[in-house]
Amino acid sequence: MRQTLLCLSLLVSAAACETSTDPLIGFEGTGGLSQTQAAGDWTFTVHPGSLCGAGSLANNTQLTTHLDVLVSGALAPATSFWQNPPATLLRPLSGSVTLTTGNVLLTLGGSSGSSSEMELQGTMTAAGSFSGTLRDPTPGSQPVFSVCNYTTTGNKTS
Repeated sequence: MRQTLLCLSLLVSAAACETSTDPLIGFEGTGGLSQTQAAGDWTFTVHPGSLCGAGSLANNTQLTTHLDVLVSGALAPATSFWQNPPATLLRPLSGSVTLTTGNVLLTLGGSSGSSSEMELQGTMTAAGSFSGTLRDPTPGSQPVFSVCNYTTTGNKTS
């Protein structure tokens, strides 16, 4: 009986310390994700709040992005971008994904060299979903569209 309790205690302790993105014997980790799971093409759907100004994005507008995530979780700004379809203009995108937690903080630029920026903040999952907020503009910047805070959901598309 004593050996059984010792083994169970060790198993529970090991599962409680698990922090990887892969489950340990059926126990889930802490919600992290790999570089490969974070990188790729993502679509973010925005839902404006009640205090949005004229010119804000319409409800259910989908913004598309390409995230080139480095091993550190930082985005490679030269190869990461976002778009507002049907426009084909590739706009600057920078920021990072904390791979151990899935926390995301991205800056969506209005265009190269402009002072307009939006901030996307939330949580990404290894299963390819996102939940968070998009704020236009970031503090100290000009709006890309119009002053607005959007509830935002997202999905990895490739």
